[in-house]
Amino acid sequence: MDPDSDQPLDSFDVTPLRKPRTPLETFKKVGVPIIATLLSLAIIITVAVLIKEILDKSYFLCGQPLHFIPRRQVCDGEQDCASGEDELHCVKNFPEGPPVTANPPSELWRLAQTKIWMLLKSWRTARSFRPCLSGSLVSLHCLACGESLKAPRVVGGEKASVDSWPWQVSIQYNKQHICGGSILDPHWILTAAHCFRKHLDVSNWKVRAGSDKLGNFPSLPVAKIFIIEHNTTYPKEKDIALVKLQFPLTFSGTVRPICLPFSDEKLPPATPLWVIGWGFTEQDGGKMSDTLLQASVQVIDSARCNAEDAYQGEVTEKMLCAGVLEGGVDTCQGDSGGPLMYHSDQWQVVGIVSWGHGCGGPGTPGVYTRVTAFLNWIYSVRKSEP
Repeated sequence: MDPDSDQPLDSFDVTPLRKPRTPLETFKKVGVPIIATLLSLAIIITVAVLIKEILDKSYFLCGQPLHFIPRRQVCDGEQDCASGEDELHCVKNFPEGPPVTANPPSELWRLAQTKIWMLLKSWRTARSFRPCLSGSLVSLHCLACGESLKAPRVVGGEKASVDSWPWQVSIQYNKQHICGGSILDPHWILTAAHCFRKHLDVSNWKVRAGSDKLGNFPSLPVAKIFIIEHNTTYPKEKDIALVKLQFPLTFSGTVRPICLPFSDEKLPPATPLWVIGWGFTEQDGGKMSDTLLQASVQVIDSARCNAEDAYQGEVTEKMLCAGVLEGGVDTCQGDSGGPLMYHSDQWQVVGIVSWGHGCGGPGTPGVYTRVTAFLNWIYSVRKSEP
């Protein structure tokens, strides 16, 4: 017998065989911890965003020292933050200034504009210009305005196409549609002052352009908002505002400016006009329209508008009445700030949706801010913000 044969079995140098890991075991060991980590990060980020949104809606963060103040104290005219940042980015009053006193005679002025336009057309770059009138001033730096890809065909509160009205925008506060507005150039939107009376802080206002729907569409932040100081004697007058965007709009087939009217533009009674908006479709029990609506209306004589069975003298010279006297076609809540439009050579914004008694009732048509009364103010505000 071999003496070495008595050695124990485990004294031999034997390397045990390792069973290879299955894909499921690899996933459990590596994949599960990675997924768990990613899910945890996603939950933390989601919760942080939700907390920020809740805080932003209800509170304002002051710096130096860091502390929160209720959102209602922002732009209330009192400095609640140590450095006053709660009163910095607010709706600003811009004085109206003196009225135009020396407009040239209408026919001579038209002749002068025609000659200027003929001179401009002789330049190679004239295609992007048109003679523009702002108060008593002619501006030679103008945009091609009031041009749309599609002419409106349907009347009476029917669905509209953004191709027909590429200057229409939705002005929103905390992602909620508040008012309509009109594009004047890449930086400026024309709308109504009363849209901003409840929310004077600029940071939460956004403008959505290029769509006839109110759904999820990119919106642009607002840099500044200008209004005219409130007139206590005529509280419904001077209902006009200008919104300056932080970033310029990119013009396209669905994003274009509308023209301002000439200061001597006359609109006699029964002149056909158009209104557009996402406002309520009924006065009581209706809801905001998700799709842009359009309607054909006409100028109504101010004397008729101020009659005893209508507005009893509330309509001033700086306002314009338009609608259908028998009722049924009118602007309503949510349409405020949108354009009242007249088409001559180009589309012009001759009015801004302002106020009225009810929506679509007989004898009380819509009342609009008369844009020609504020051309100097529009020019002055835009000139003050290069």
